[in-house]
Amino acid sequence: MTRPGGKVAILGGGMAGLSAAWRLSEAGWRDRFDSITVYQRGWRLGGKAASSRGPHGRIEEHGLHIWLGSYENAFGLLRECYAELDRAATDPAAPVQTWDQALIPADNLGLADRWGDEWLTWLGTFTRNDELPGDPHSLGREITAVGFLRRAAQLLVDFTQSLRDAEPVGLILSTSQHPPAIETAIETVQRAALAALAPAAEPDSSGPLLDAAVAAIGRSLDYEHRPDHRRSWLLVSLVVAVVRGLVADNLVTDPRGFRAINDEDFGQWILRHGAHPDVLEFPLIRGLYDLVFGYAEGDPHRPAFAAGLAVFLTGLVLFEYKGAIFWKMTAGMGEVVIAPIYQVLRRRGVRFEFFHRVDSLHLDAERRRVETIRLGRQVALAEGIDEYQPLIRVGGLPVFPGEPLTDQVQCRPGMHTLESHFGDRCDVETRMLQRGADFDHVVLAVSLGMVDIVAAELIDDQPEWRCMTDHVRTVATQAFQIWLRPDEPALGWPRPGVTASAYVPPFDTWASMPQTLWAEDWPADDRPGTVAYFCGAFDSPWPAAEPYDDYVRRSRDAVHAAAVRYLDHHIGLFLPGATTSDGFAWHLLCGVDGQRGRDALATQHVSVNIDPSDRYVQSVPGSDKYRLRPDEGGYDNLVLAGDWTDCGMNAGCIEAAVMSGLQAANALLGRGRFYRIRGFYLP
Repeated sequence: MTRPGGKVAILGGGMAGLSAAWRLSEAGWRDRFDSITVYQRGWRLGGKAASSRGPHGRIEEHGLHIWLGSYENAFGLLRECYAELDRAATDPAAPVQTWDQALIPADNLGLADRWGDEWLTWLGTFTRNDELPGDPHSLGREITAVGFLRRAAQLLVDFTQSLRDAEPVGLILSTSQHPPAIETAIETVQRAALAALAPAAEPDSSGPLLDAAVAAIGRSLDYEHRPDHRRSWLLVSLVVAVVRGLVADNLVTDPRGFRAINDEDFGQWILRHGAHPDVLEFPLIRGLYDLVFGYAEGDPHRPAFAAGLAVFLTGLVLFEYKGAIFWKMTAGMGEVVIAPIYQVLRRRGVRFEFFHRVDSLHLDAERRRVETIRLGRQVALAEGIDEYQPLIRVGGLPVFPGEPLTDQVQCRPGMHTLESHFGDRCDVETRMLQRGADFDHVVLAVSLGMVDIVAAELIDDQPEWRCMTDHVRTVATQAFQIWLRPDEPALGWPRPGVTASAYVPPFDTWASMPQTLWAEDWPADDRPGTVAYFCGAFDSPWPAAEPYDDYVRRSRDAVHAAAVRYLDHHIGLFLPGATTSDGFAWHLLCGVDGQRGRDALATQHVSVNIDPSDRYVQSVPGSDKYRLRPDEGGYDNLVLAGDWTDCGMNAGCIEAAVMSGLQAANALLGRGRFYRIRGFYLP
């Protein structure tokens, strides 16, 4: 790796690229570099975190974005950003002034539970704590198998204690006296959990105790007739299997930690360690797979999620959150996260070249460095415009518009395709960036789906690149948003703000998002009281086996048809007041103009994420070991940034993108990989 100095080219303005720019441009950066430039396709920043405004100022997201309370690095960057932005002094009219006005706690989780031929909702509230995510004084730490084992065993002890304390009409018991069998089972589970924690315990020493306890609890429950009993039994079976697996597979002593079991699917791993077969349909398990779009090629019948990472993420979600388990944005992610970061970076002197599509990277003759970068310049700026300014104001809030600002660019046909790599390619010019003149260092921050396209020469040159692109997989996703005039209680849902998952595919996840409605600009006679976001994986393999335009058309038709079916047949679980005897109550939608079905849905917002840059990065079994670290670009002037790298999180999420971007910057600055990386990470 060359020493700092010269010009930095960051290819891609998603969260990873912006995070790299954030650390590289910290105070005094001009003593280290001559310039930092971000090259971005189209007119918006954010990548898969981008959002913009549509009709009536409505927020239109790439998909559903909710932050976990354990996202220490993402929150840390955002808190730094709002402190430096100082809107109280620089933009007092902006309605979002601070980070904790941009994201607010969300405590409620819902899971859909299949019971025979019907669906039930299983609602839970996670207790808040007094901490705040992204605290400046928090340190970087590994999350170890020992630490997880202790928390899981304690969870098992606490849960069995709750069975003992249950009221006669409560979760477990149907008589006023505790049956001796369950009382004995409770004590046995607790002894077995403690045995699993004994430092000198043999790997299987707690196994017989756990088996006996679980069997006793199972005999004490009405598994076949009571859904609450079934959930309790499956929860015990799940936790016991995880505890047993951590001990039996020697994860406590294996130096690889959780990575030691990443070649195995999580569901298969817990079955191997004695989980009841029905655990695979347990809402918590299905919700975990939904969280990471963990289905091969988007097929709901082919679950695929690396076991070690599943255990690691479960530990982060349940045991390490700060403030609240979830945090929801009060407006679009593009405007309360991406736009403020852009504003501060630009104020620091980072340059942004919008409408620059990265086409290819090329090596020098010695194949040691990136020598040239080929870019397609998609549009020319209007006369007198030196640098495109991407933001507009809606209700005083700086936001990204839904299309390029035509007063700043020279319009041409096909403007709507600028955010696709394969759309209309009527570029105004081809730019060839040259090492030494235009850049000295490269941060490759494109999405994984684009690596095959833009880094083909690197893939041909180094087998590590080929292994990564062959084994680390992506999946298409689909999402839609609807706005309804009645509020959620009027539609039959009493708890606004819930995020619910584990429901029917392809839209298995629903989020109640009324906290965003204040930021939109609807007419008084058509103002929504409810906005609902839906998302799920989409079975749409890439590369496509048909012409790209046909692929896009077929995919959009499929997603719209699936969304209509979902609304007509399935939304009643959450919003029963939005249904009629004929299906969905289309007349309740805002802006629908009397239309129904596909025509009515077209008035709402549907996102079909099939472009290579839009595809979600998965964590399938056997792929983790093929990820390249941010400092393993393999060439003297190249570092990598993206949630597809081996960054210590290794899952498709904002936190992984931020961690990777910060590590890429650390590499360029000659610092240690985890320098100022907060929170927990995979060792």
